[in-house]
Amino acid sequence: MTYEPDVPRRSESTWIAMSAASEGPWVAALAGGAAVGLADFALHLLGWHPTLAGPLALGLSVFFLIGAGGALLRRGHDRARAWAQQHPWSYAAVPAVGTAVTVFATYLFLSAQGLFGSLWEGLSDGIGVLVLLGIIGYVARGARPASRRG
Repeated sequence: MTYEPDVPRRSESTWIAMSAASEGPWVAALAGGAAVGLADFALHLLGWHPTLAGPLALGLSVFFLIGAGGALLRRGHDRARAWAQQHPWSYAAVPAVGTAVTVFATYLFLSAQGLFGSLWEGLSDGIGVLVLLGIIGYVARGARPASRRG
């Protein structure tokens, strides 16, 4: 008989994190990301520096941040959300990877930065989302534990 710890394997924790994130307010996240992206695009136009990659990347980052952060702060009891609040950094890795991949593709195809510049933009935005969601998850764990019904 072998001992198996109750810690999920990496692939299982990824599925749990995606399940918890699916509970987020994604319609509000889409609206928030679109609003921020359009506002940034308008500011670029006012400064006579029209670009599409920067505002779209910012909108994507805000989209992932609102959607995944909102999932952590929702009320109610859910096993996936409880796991996400107990493992905030593991949970934050999934939306951070989504942000990094989409921002990388945005800069690669819509700007003249090239492969390494696009990679830098994707990684820096992904790390920013990772850090912010990790902090939100850590704070949400203390402020509103998922085990409490409410």
